Amino acid sequence: MMTLPLVCPTCALPLHQHEASKGFYCEAKHHFDRLEQGYYPLVKVKAKTPQSSISRQQMRARQFLLQSGVFQPLVDTLQQQMLALTATAEHEINWLDYQCGDGFYLTQIHQYLMSEGITQPMAVWGVSDAENALFAASKANTPASLIFCSTKVLPFTNHSMDVVTLFDAPIKGQECLRVLKEAGRIVLVQPSNQHLWQIKQHVYPDLVEKPSQLNIPKRLSIESQQQVSFEIDVTGEQAVNLLDSSLFAWRANDEIRHQIKSSPISGLKCEFEVIVLKKS
Repeated sequence: MMTLPLVCPTCALPLHQHEASKGFYCEAKHHFDRLEQGYYPLVKVKAKTPQSSISRQQMRARQFLLQSGVFQPLVDTLQQQMLALTATAEHEINWLDYQCGDGFYLTQIHQYLMSEGITQPMAVWGVSDAENALFAASKANTPASLIFCSTKVLPFTNHSMDVVTLFDAPIKGQECLRVLKEAGRIVLVQPSNQHLWQIKQHVYPDLVEKPSQLNIPKRLSIESQQQVSFEIDVTGEQAVNLLDSSLFAWRANDEIRHQIKSSPISGLKCEFEVIVLKKS
């Protein structure tokens, strides 16, 4: 019987895995099988779990952009950062990707780690409360156990994760901190205020430069912080795709979208902060 870092979302007892079916179960006989869509629904039995959804337009725009390689400098930085955090581990690594989306960053990093000869076992978990994102991650053969759950109450034991990554989500609440081991790390990617600056200028008429702000929960301190900044040339179509994949897309009406789409952008600013946090 495998020892898993999972707990039953219904009764909080430890979960085990059937060797044959690969489904999860607890001693109270709650069962959670892998759905045809490729993920496990670790939600309370007979309870309705609030969920989010990523629009089809936003999903397609994000996938098109990421697969085109425009964010490769960010991918390169994340690969090196995760290699530094995992290469010297002397035990099995539990890696949780919080709000994993379609699994793009997770897949790129995992493939790189395997190519670098990581020898210790690695269990990778991807969680999201957006079922359509998990379906996309499964179709893309993301190398993780994909779990649909409430991100406010994660189905993991206390202090079970060596690394928690947040590539497309801010740190909210205490769950990421609760599941993190005392010697664990959180890797956070945060776009700076300069990110997609020329596109923002269409959306915010009175846009002014402001310093980036980082709100860190108590018991976490910054171990390292690295800025990843680069410029890309994009067509109007690509610029709209970047807009659709951003957090401020809802502010752009049809007129603004037409303005952005009507002309290419030379030297579009892309800028991220890659931050490694540890418990203090």
